[in-house]
Amino acid sequence: MTNRTIAFLAFVHVFAAKTLAQADLQFDGAIPVERQGNNLDLAWAGGINFTQVSQIDLNLDGLKDLFFFERIGNKVTTLLNTGGSGTGAYALSKAFETVWPFPELHDWALMRDYNCDGKEDIFTYSSAGFSVYRNTSTGTELSFELLKFRVECDYVFTDGTSQVTNLFISSEDKPGFADVDGDGDLDVLTFSQLGSYVQYYKNLSLENYGTCDSLDFVLRNSCWGRFAENASTNAVTLNAPCPFQVPAPEFGDPPIEEVLPGDSGRAKAHAGSTVTPLDLNGDGVMDLLLGDISFPNLVSLSNGGTVDDSFMTAFDDAFPSYDTPTVVPIFPAAFYLDVNQDGKRDLLVSPNARSLSQNYKSLWYYNNTGTDAAPIFEFQQEDLFQSRMIDLGEGAYPVAFDHNGDGLMDLVVSNEGYFNPGGDYIGKLALFENIGSATAPAFRLTTDDYMSLSTSGIGVAMYPAFGDVDGDGDQDMYIGDLQGRMHFFRNTPVGTVAQFTLAQPNVTNSANEVIDLGRYVTPQFVDLDQDERVDLVVGEQNGNLNYLRNIGTTESPSWSLITDSLGRVRTNTIYTLGFSVPHVYRNDSGVLELLVGSESGWLWHYTDLEGNLGGTFTEEDTTFLDLNEGFRTALTLHDFTGDGELDMVVGNYRGGLSFWRSDAISSVSERERAGANITAYPNPTTGELVVEASYGMPPGSVWVVRNALGQEVFRQQANGARTTLQLDGLPSGLYLVRGEGSSSTAAVRVILDHPTH
Repeated sequence: MTNRTIAFLAFVHVFAAKTLAQADLQFDGAIPVERQGNNLDLAWAGGINFTQVSQIDLNLDGLKDLFFFERIGNKVTTLLNTGGSGTGAYALSKAFETVWPFPELHDWALMRDYNCDGKEDIFTYSSAGFSVYRNTSTGTELSFELLKFRVECDYVFTDGTSQVTNLFISSEDKPGFADVDGDGDLDVLTFSQLGSYVQYYKNLSLENYGTCDSLDFVLRNSCWGRFAENASTNAVTLNAPCPFQVPAPEFGDPPIEEVLPGDSGRAKAHAGSTVTPLDLNGDGVMDLLLGDISFPNLVSLSNGGTVDDSFMTAFDDAFPSYDTPTVVPIFPAAFYLDVNQDGKRDLLVSPNARSLSQNYKSLWYYNNTGTDAAPIFEFQQEDLFQSRMIDLGEGAYPVAFDHNGDGLMDLVVSNEGYFNPGGDYIGKLALFENIGSATAPAFRLTTDDYMSLSTSGIGVAMYPAFGDVDGDGDQDMYIGDLQGRMHFFRNTPVGTVAQFTLAQPNVTNSANEVIDLGRYVTPQFVDLDQDERVDLVVGEQNGNLNYLRNIGTTESPSWSLITDSLGRVRTNTIYTLGFSVPHVYRNDSGVLELLVGSESGWLWHYTDLEGNLGGTFTEEDTTFLDLNEGFRTALTLHDFTGDGELDMVVGNYRGGLSFWRSDAISSVSERERAGANITAYPNPTTGELVVEASYGMPPGSVWVVRNALGQEVFRQQANGARTTLQLDGLPSGLYLVRGEGSSSTAAVRVILDHPTH
């Protein structure tokens, strides 16, 4: 073998010596990530694309936390209220991911307290309507139970007759759940199935039972507010006639039935709208914010009627025109909640789309500078919480690669594209350089357009693979693309820093034919047949794996497609296409195994690869570790924490990443794993912090405080089991407080939030 071949194999063997300790993988959201000098305290939250936002007390501490429901992939993300002030007083939590009623939670999901017990319940789409899950939480345990599948209503016809049927709400809409008539129970406003009118379903819980704990709906107005939205645009007509009104709508007189000029009077199919009821001027009657499926703007409608006789008298089609109007291409949905915890509900706006809309600046935040009864919305930012996350638009697919040869593994992360209002999506690779240490990784976003590949002409959905394909001892790069082809970039490093130059577009096989493997190809270099020549395992949209064997040499590969059904792996289901993203690794015994990301979000796990390349791999698990980060996942494995076991980084379609380490916290001792711990209070703190170790602190022990970048910022001698730390000199933020002694260590995360910093 040549020296260059030995160098390549050394790299492979070092990687193979690491093992994946499956049972010990735990989420770690505190791995530091820096972007443009700012620490991203929500870095590993997984990103946001098209989200619906609600408030709910998740940990039952009396504080309202945030619930995000992603429209594509039905993924839930939760942020805990830490008790501070402002939008910064939220921290990522993975503790509630198994609480939600999956897979029943889909298309849309909102939290509303229907029975006035102070606990938010789940309202979610189900089969041309919606279901309700009652919040049954007690003590400190969050729980839900199905109250009603597909809520029914008394549907009233124009002649006054009625029929019990499902209360129709489209899977594409966001309905309005609010106390419209001010009697204390929860009513429904939603667009009709056919037509351009909002229907009002009154809840008769108070009238029939004297309480608000029932869902007893009747159609009380077929054209609530007496307005109509144009069937082709989002233009609004006030005082519109209602050809199919119920008798005595609400409690007022019905409008005269007539047809608008140029309108046939026939109902038209409803395309999609979002409805947000709120009182905009403090007069006690419900106004509306509307979003339309084909338009970027919010339309506000002012109710000049009464609680019992709604009548929209004015509209603002560039809401809020008195400030910065919302422009969220396309299909804006508004959410009215007190996100900054000042006692006044604010306005959040996000696309209710599933694609073709803003995907990395997609959560607009308007602070309420008026009162809760009469809000005035002042624009703050278009990327609330996203600015504190890794968010690369649509798609984030990580690949481990030491780009600068410093021995610390970096991350190159591809995406499917950033939204571009002027045309096609823009596909890029991002480089997250590891600026930490061999045992304490920390990442910095060095560039969001690695090697300027956005201008390469390859397009969106680029996916990189790194391996020495020319035998010169450094790692070259293949890029798989959306069209099913691969492109060879040769590494001609400057010093130890990789520098890639396109050497062969459209890589060919041994017959000199362009390799075309379908769509969304995701290659990985691996010596699959263990002949000391690197091969290719390539995933694709259909969910299968392609095996391209290198029948050439270590200096000049020649690719032969052995099979497009390697191991009979298929990650597609009856609901999903597949989108397989392979990652071959070695288990504790040094034997090859396989994990595959998928469109469903689950990681598929296979064994029995070696000596079985023409057979069927053993499918160990299609829900590896019960870990699902959402739609279209991909993973990479590397021992980032230096403990001899592989850690895992998982990307998803929301444009973000999550970090799963092979231990809870680096250097945690066996004694601590058995149950010893430390406590810190008050947490959050304004400066003074009491730390206490359950096992005591031996003489000579110290308490060390590190910031979110892992830098030591404070040190104090331990005073037995309990010590008081004065942290007034540190700026507000997230810190790791660790007790360091001769026999054991422990750590706790602390939020410092004092008014002087």
